[in-house]
Amino acid sequence: MSQITVAKYLQLRLEELGLSHVFGVAGNYTAPFLDTIVEDPNAKIKIIGNTNEINAGHCADGYARLNTIAAVAVTYGVGAFSLLNPVAGSYVEHNAVLVINGAPTNAEQKKNMGEGLTASHMTGDMYSNINVYRNVTVAAEQVTSGGEAPYKIDAVLNALVSYGRPAYLEVFEDVWRTNCDAPDRPINVKHNETCRDVAQSAAVATADLIEAKDNPIFWAGVELQRQHLQESFLSLVEHTQIEFTTSIMGKSTFSEDHPLFKGVFNGKASPDDIYERFTEAGSKIGIGAWTTGKNLGGFNIWDDNTVLANSSGIRVGAKFYANMSLRAYIEELELELVARKEKKKYQSHDMDSAVSPNMLLRSNPTDNLEVITYDLFFDTMSSYLQESDTVVVDAGFPLLGAQGLHRAKPNTFIAQANWLSIGFSVPAAIGVKCAAPNQRVMVFVGDGAFQETCQAVSTQHHLKQNTVVFVLDNKIYGIEQLLVNPNPFRGKDKIDYPQDDLNTVYPYNKLNNWKYSKLTDAFGGTGLEVHSLSELNSALKTVRDNANENFIVHVHIPETNIPESIQYRTKSAGEDEILNPDYGLC
Repeated sequence: MSQITVAKYLQLRLEELGLSHVFGVAGNYTAPFLDTIVEDPNAKIKIIGNTNEINAGHCADGYARLNTIAAVAVTYGVGAFSLLNPVAGSYVEHNAVLVINGAPTNAEQKKNMGEGLTASHMTGDMYSNINVYRNVTVAAEQVTSGGEAPYKIDAVLNALVSYGRPAYLEVFEDVWRTNCDAPDRPINVKHNETCRDVAQSAAVATADLIEAKDNPIFWAGVELQRQHLQESFLSLVEHTQIEFTTSIMGKSTFSEDHPLFKGVFNGKASPDDIYERFTEAGSKIGIGAWTTGKNLGGFNIWDDNTVLANSSGIRVGAKFYANMSLRAYIEELELELVARKEKKKYQSHDMDSAVSPNMLLRSNPTDNLEVITYDLFFDTMSSYLQESDTVVVDAGFPLLGAQGLHRAKPNTFIAQANWLSIGFSVPAAIGVKCAAPNQRVMVFVGDGAFQETCQAVSTQHHLKQNTVVFVLDNKIYGIEQLLVNPNPFRGKDKIDYPQDDLNTVYPYNKLNNWKYSKLTDAFGGTGLEVHSLSELNSALKTVRDNANENFIVHVHIPETNIPESIQYRTKSAGEDEILNPDYGLC
């Protein structure tokens, strides 16, 4: 059997799985792997350097959402520990990101154990890095010799693809250029195949529920996109003619122009017509959806009319079916419902509202169009965006305001809507652009989140990406203030507390005011600043007229303005108000 280096083995396996980019930050412990790719004139992988490991991790996460798998390479200790937060996000949101961590050599590990001598970035425990990552990966291996490399690498990649979640590979620096057996057959990636009888039983129970309760609605979630089940789900919808919504995490999994699409259901943060349609449904059938706080917007979905099918199993009312393939369940459910449809047509709830389910149209709380509010901004963007634009949205008010943006093209709305690490969007846009180079990426990020990862704009410019970053600047950590004390956002309904601190935004939620549009002078690109609707429209024209440039667009938002979708949070007490004896004082 022919021999190749461990670094070359990993490169070939990643290329075999369709990887074309590796993100990361250079480090000497990982350098032999990166050098192997650079030295290969026929390499199919391009190395994308980042300004820090957090940005690299978010890049990889964004890439994995559109490319099935991603990889991020860092160096031991300082690099790996910085990367942990983004990888945890990928784990929670089911994105297959391979962490490649270069570690000190065998000789350095022995000196540490025998003499207590620590090399760079070592803690003194040779398992410190891998043990941390075991908590946020589906597989983690430490490669200490060439002989063990092939089966350990294959095992990690098998888990990465099979489970669609992060995996971890740690390779000692001196092992990268040692020899191992070259691959002699394609990698054996085993997908989860489970008993068809379980899927059939769950489908029959679901069909029984739909038949008994009538007026069904599907709630489509992000796992349909992660597991490439969009076509299977649409076949189910179209052959049964049952209407569907998506979750906020599943937004743009399907074209929002589909005639049976009824909008994004996000609990109390939903538009009235969508909330009515969902809550009045006789049976609610969640497929690939997750019950997360951001998906449910303060709404309790669980009752005896609920079905929830995802990778953890399927719940039909009080029944639970484990060890189930989601694909098999969808196929069996379609067969069962189509057969029963010959005898009975499923009725849909008639909504009185004439509001389009494809858009979250919000009233502008001010008649002064010289003031840009969240709702005015996103209403404007909904008309402006094209199918060739992919939206990447950050956590907080931008995500809540953007949930109604019309997306006709599938897979063009990206948000970390469960882990909610602020600062995700700007670096994630780099990975999204690498995975979808023909799309123009539009980023919507709050000023607080932007200050976390703004260096990613430098990478965007360096890569000649034509990304547009809209910084929505309200000068505060708005969502953090809203959660603990919404009183400053109540407008005319604001409670007049004797304690002044309950009437205004807390000092620790106020941000240093940056001149965001000037950052392009350092990072590269073009900066624009807008205060009014007319200035916004002018800026949007400039962006569209300069299709090959990257931009930062600084959008000024009033400090206490919030999207209408989150107004329901102001009607109840915040965490600090509950503890205050004067809550409710007029």
